[in-house]
Amino acid sequence: MFGHEMYVVLSGSMVPTLQVGSVIFDTPHINPVTLKTGEIITFKAPYTQNMLITHRIVQVIHRGNQLLFHTKGDANKVSDFFLVPSQNVVAQYDNFTVPYVGYYLEFVKTKLGMALTLIIPGALLIISQMISLTRSLRKELRAKEVGPNRSEV
Repeated sequence: MFGHEMYVVLSGSMVPTLQVGSVIFDTPHINPVTLKTGEIITFKAPYTQNMLITHRIVQVIHRGNQLLFHTKGDANKVSDFFLVPSQNVVAQYDNFTVPYVGYYLEFVKTKLGMALTLIIPGALLIISQMISLTRSLRKELRAKEVGPNRSEV
């Protein structure tokens, strides 16, 4: 969205900085060389490529020609047990968070959430149309009861 990536905070590892259920916005395609200790990054977990983690950098390590990051969740007592290779860094946190929206976004992904997202607006549309139709019919019935306008007498 507008050059930013949007992520839902699913765990409490970054509380109080990032609350569970919040949506955070990150800048993608950053140059990892510019990252410093204390900054928050989103990265692919080195032990599985299907999981994204957002944690704070606690140490920048230059090992030969490889750049690695040691990270830690703010709420965690110990730092992560792995080092993050620079190529796993997906984005940098932009210090912009929208609380609670993530709960809704995650709910909509469920079968019930998708169903309700379709059913509720559809039901509201049908109810609205029924109210409009009822009003129109009542207006016509009143016009018939009163009879023609006799202002020419």
